[in-house]
Amino acid sequence: MSDLVPRKAVVKQGGYAIGGLGGGLAILIANAALHFHPIASLVVGIPVALSGLAIGSSRDDRTAGIITVVAGAAVALGGFHFLGGLAGTLLTISGIGLLVMGGINLYKFVKNYRKRM
Repeated sequence: MSDLVPRKAVVKQGGYAIGGLGGGLAILIANAALHFHPIASLVVGIPVALSGLAIGSSRDDRTAGIITVVAGAAVALGGFHFLGGLAGTLLTISGIGLLVMGGINLYKFVKNYRKRM
């Protein structure tokens, strides 16, 4: 029983898994929207940056908030192509990275959830 993970930690892993998978998918979709119209990048990027400010208001989630603000700003500015292909490349890498981390946290969540059953 010493390898039993506390319930709070399992819930946190589940939240990170959902956030990582959802955030990665959202960033990849936003990256695809950048290629259609620059206004679409503003419509997607500004709310993401504002939600990052809300997330960062908590002391525990400050790092996640900063990352979200930066991702939102990159989406908003990336549609205007003055950064060249750099914004699209960075968004693709970050989207794939979030999907991978979300998958790892999902695996940990399922493994620890089964231990608790």
